[in-house]
Amino acid sequence: MLGVLELMASQGATADEMFEAAKYINAYWFPQQALETALYLKSNEEMDFADADARLVVGDKFSSASGFGMVHEDLQAKGLLKQAPGQGGSCAN
Repeated sequence: MLGVLELMASQGATADEMFEAAKYINAYWFPQQALETALYLKSNEEMDFADADARLVVGDKFSSASGFGMVHEDLQAKGLLKQAPGQGGSCAN
């Protein structure tokens, strides 16, 4: 990310443009987290991911380990995430 932002800065990009780029680059690199962030924004803020402030999305509230953990737990508590299937099957009746 630092390399992309340095390249953008060298080409005269504004801070807002760099934050916006980081928002979508992170979404590409971490699609599950971006999907959950988008779902959280929609369910809690009535806001689309595209409309969310990039500084907020790439900030610690959503992009840190603790911030994303909070998002994930909130979505699970509301039943908005599917539960992963249980381990293995059994042939026993």
